[in-house]
Amino acid sequence: MRWYWGDLHAHCAVSYGFGSAERALANAAQQLDFCSITGHAFWPDMPTDIERNDATMLKHFGGFAKLRLFWPQLLEAQAAAAAGGELTTLPSYEWHSMRYGDHNCYAASSELPLLDAHTPAELEAKLRAAGVDPLVLPHHIGYASGWRGIDWSVFDARRSPVLEIFSSHGASEADDAPYPYDENMGFRNGASTARAGLMAGHRFGFQAGTDSHDGYPGHYGHGRVGVLADGAGRAQLVEALRARRTVASTGPKVELDFELDGAGIGASVRRRDTMHLHVDLRATDTVVRLELVEGDRHGWRLRPLSVVPASSRCEPGRHQVRVETGWGRHGTISHWQVEARVRRGRLLGATPYFRYAGYGNDEHEPTERVLERSEEHVTWCCHARAVPAGTAGGSHHAAGGPQTMLLEVEGDADTRLDVRSEAGSWTMTLPQLLTASQGRFVGGLASPALVVQRAAPEREWALVLDERITPPEAGSGFVYLRLLQADGQAAWASPVFLD
Repeated sequence: MRWYWGDLHAHCAVSYGFGSAERALANAAQQLDFCSITGHAFWPDMPTDIERNDATMLKHFGGFAKLRLFWPQLLEAQAAAAAGGELTTLPSYEWHSMRYGDHNCYAASSELPLLDAHTPAELEAKLRAAGVDPLVLPHHIGYASGWRGIDWSVFDARRSPVLEIFSSHGASEADDAPYPYDENMGFRNGASTARAGLMAGHRFGFQAGTDSHDGYPGHYGHGRVGVLADGAGRAQLVEALRARRTVASTGPKVELDFELDGAGIGASVRRRDTMHLHVDLRATDTVVRLELVEGDRHGWRLRPLSVVPASSRCEPGRHQVRVETGWGRHGTISHWQVEARVRRGRLLGATPYFRYAGYGNDEHEPTERVLERSEEHVTWCCHARAVPAGTAGGSHHAAGGPQTMLLEVEGDADTRLDVRSEAGSWTMTLPQLLTASQGRFVGGLASPALVVQRAAPEREWALVLDERITPPEAGSGFVYLRLLQADGQAAWASPVFLD
C-alpha cells in the first residue's frame, strides 16, 4: 500500500461559493490524487427567526436551490474528471444540523441521490434504501453540541468511520491542539472534540478537508487527508476510510505511520502491560514536536517522543527546500513564473502546495500549474494573493498566502540551487540554505517577493523510532500521534485501539 492525498470537502459555486466545478477539478488535479466537490443540500432544523437569521436563510435556501438545479451537471463533471485517470472523485453533499452537527454524505460510485432526513441514522437508512452504501462523515465537530457541533450520544462509528478534525474552521482534535476555532460560528468546545469522543469509547479515524468555498480543493493550510490504500480507485479509497487508515493534515503530505505490537493506524490490538511502539515518519519540514497521545475512559496523557535537533551542519544526502512566492501590500495579487534548477546534485521531487488566490478568465483551466519537471529542474506558474495584515502565518482560514513548491534535493556542500523569477535570478549553495532562508523583493519594500526557506536535511524530517511503552490500563484505550513542523503545519495519525 502507499499514501494517496485528497480533499473530500471542497465547495464551489454550484451551491454557494465561487468558481465552476470544472475549474475546481482542474485545480485539484494539479496537486491531489482524489477529491470531492461537495454541494450544500439540506438543513432540516435551520433557525427561522427572520430578524436574526434572514441572511442565513437567504444564503442557504438559495444555495440548496442552486444545487438541485446543477446537481446532474456536478455529478457529470466529477465523473468526467475521474474518467481522465488523473484524479479520483467521490460525489458528496452536505447535510446541516443544529442538533446533530453537520455531515457530508459520500458514495463510492458516480451516482448519489439528494435525500434529506431528520437524523444521521435516518439519513443513512434512506441512502441505503436507495441503493447507496454511504459514508456519512461529521465535520467541524468541535462546535458546541446543539450548535452544529457533534452529538456523541447518537454517534455511530459504523456510519462514520472517520471524522474531520481539521479544516478552515480550525482543529477539533482537542483543547490543546494548535489552530483553535476563530470563525464566526463559535468557539472550540472541549466536550465536542475528537479526544472527548475517544475517551467516551468511540472508535474512529481522523481526516481533514478544506471546507473551502472558493472552488480550490486542497488549498494549502486548510486541510487534506492522507489515505493508506492499495490504489486510488473509489472502492479502494472507501475501503481505506472504513478501515481508518488515514492521516489528517493541515496541508503537507506527511507519511505519519506507526504500529503498536504490529497493529497499524486505525486497527485494534490486544492490550499488554508493555507494548512495542514503532514509528515511521516522513515529514516535509523539520519536525519540531512529535507527541504520543494515550487515553481511555479515565483520562489522557500526552508524551513527547524524541526528535533530532535542527543543525546547520552540511552532510551529503536528501534535503527538503521550500520555494515560496507571494507577499506584498494587502490586496496585492502577484503573478509568477519560477524555475528552480539543481546543479551538482539531483532534484528527486517537486511537490506543489498551492492556495486559492483568485481566478483568471478561463473557467476550465487551473490557475496554478507545473509547466516542466526533470531530474535537474522544475518550472511552474502561479499567482499569489497577499493576505490581510496580521494573518500571514497566523489565521488558518485566511484566503491567499504564499504559493509553495517543495523541492527534495539530493546534494552535498558543492550543490547549488539556481532560481529565476520575477524577483530576479540568483544562486544559493546548500550550506547557505542550511544556515538560513534567503529572499528577494520584486520592487522593494512591501512589494511581492520570492523566498527560499531554510533547507531541512533528512535527519530532521525522516524518523524511525522503536521503544517499549506502558499503554492505558482500560481495555477501551487508544493511542495516536500528533506532529508539528517548523513551518507551522501539523498532522495527526488515526488511533490504534486497545482491546
